[in-house]
Amino acid sequence: MSCLISIAFYVLLAGILLKIYSKLSMGWCRAEVCLVGKTALVTGGNSGIGYETALHLASRGCRVIIADVVDSESSRKQIVEETGNDNIIYKWIDLGSLLSTRKFAEDIIKTEPRLDILINNAGVAGFAEICSDDGILMDMHINHFGSFLLTHLLVDILKKTPKSRIVFVSSIGAFLHQVNTVEDINRPARFSHKTFKSLLQYNNSKLCNIISARGFAKRLSKHSITVNAAYPGIVCTPIFTSIRNRIGESTWVFKMINIFTWSFGKSAKEGAQTTLHCAIDKSVEGISGKFFLDCKVFKLPPKAADDDFSEAVWTESEKIVKLSQEEKIQ
Repeated sequence: MSCLISIAFYVLLAGILLKIYSKLSMGWCRAEVCLVGKTALVTGGNSGIGYETALHLASRGCRVIIADVVDSESSRKQIVEETGNDNIIYKWIDLGSLLSTRKFAEDIIKTEPRLDILINNAGVAGFAEICSDDGILMDMHINHFGSFLLTHLLVDILKKTPKSRIVFVSSIGAFLHQVNTVEDINRPARFSHKTFKSLLQYNNSKLCNIISARGFAKRLSKHSITVNAAYPGIVCTPIFTSIRNRIGESTWVFKMINIFTWSFGKSAKEGAQTTLHCAIDKSVEGISGKFFLDCKVFKLPPKAADDDFSEAVWTESEKIVKLSQEEKIQ
């Protein structure tokens, strides 16, 4: 009995030390900038990290466009109330539809004279082998192909805006993926267990986010557009619950993930800091094509650092989202 008590004590102590370390090493956006007169677009800005990102930008006087498939009018009102900034709007977009993404981009181009910050934050998980109406794996469509297409369609307005920035919200899970060939970007993960299949496909999409960031950074460098990928950290958001709900399974995997996340994870506000750092901090100006963690440059997953493979993924993505020759970035 005393042995079990000792083990429990040391496990608890290790957990407390890990929590303390994570708090002390956590990156915070320390930028001292005013964003009055600037415009930011945040996909998935209705809740979680996206909401906290939109809230912070609004508090600096920025015009913020919340782009979400969920009705975000209440979130918009809450941000206005908290910040006193009434220059916040909500526009509907379904990133799991090529047509919806195109219509949304057309609307932005018609109504917005500038776009200083584009934050590709929206993300989902747990769709397994479900495909969108365009024949694309739904989680890959929303997490990768949707942001890939949207960014292409908004490139012209970003070019017109001096020193604009693009941020792709990715994950450390990009290191644990199953994208070994180009065809894997729209192929179900090779795992029979639904839970692991869903987690791997999520990781696949996060690898593609980093590849996208590097690809846009290379192609847009001559226009002084900064493009980076950011990892928020382990954040207490409902994404793992959504996986469980979609696949209809409640396993020990989810129980362990939930315990770990809620015990040692960041809040949504804390998770938004690296995204904000990449989006507004003056120290990032001119730094492009990098992967940030806790507001610092982190190493790239080997596949994302492989230029030949990344170019092949880029070309295949252009085909899947049906970019016209004029829409491709030369």
